[in-house]
Amino acid sequence: MENLSKKVGYLKGLMEGMDIDHASANGKLMAGMVDLLGELSDRVEAMDELLDDLNDYVESIDDDLAELEGDRGDDDEFPFLDDDEDEDFDDAFGDGEDKLHLLRPGENDKAKEEDAPDALAGKLCPKCQKMFFTALEDKEDAEYLCPHCGEKITAVPLTPDNAPVAKPVLEF
Repeated sequence: MENLSKKVGYLKGLMEGMDIDHASANGKLMAGMVDLLGELSDRVEAMDELLDDLNDYVESIDDDLAELEGDRGDDDEFPFLDDDEDEDFDDAFGDGEDKLHLLRPGENDKAKEEDAPDALAGKLCPKCQKMFFTALEDKEDAEYLCPHCGEKITAVPLTPDNAPVAKPVLEF
């Protein structure tokens, strides 16, 4: 775009060299057009710089994404959606029982979808300190059977102060 700025500068110099009367209608028109071209040239240059910055940013995001994806060695774009992966996930948690049965009713649950709660609230078990979900409309002092430890408890509402927070693993 340097070429565009040079061309606008050339036109300004050419106009000054022609001794055009800036008070005449033709002179005002030509001066206005050259000024407009100069402003448009400046804006195009600014947009080119922003576009270059945006392109660099998108490339860095693409590089980061490629690094996160890594070389999986398979053709499946989302392996975690496969049925085989679900079995591996269940096996990793012992008995294969669906630990999120409150969010996604399983085959063994007798409740129909219309009986399922519309909104869920996170709660903590005061015994095992593990998180589970309850219906949002449940009473605050309701008693529950903890899905993790099996104890009959009054759940503690999940707040930013008591929520379990994962910390990144430092690699050396």
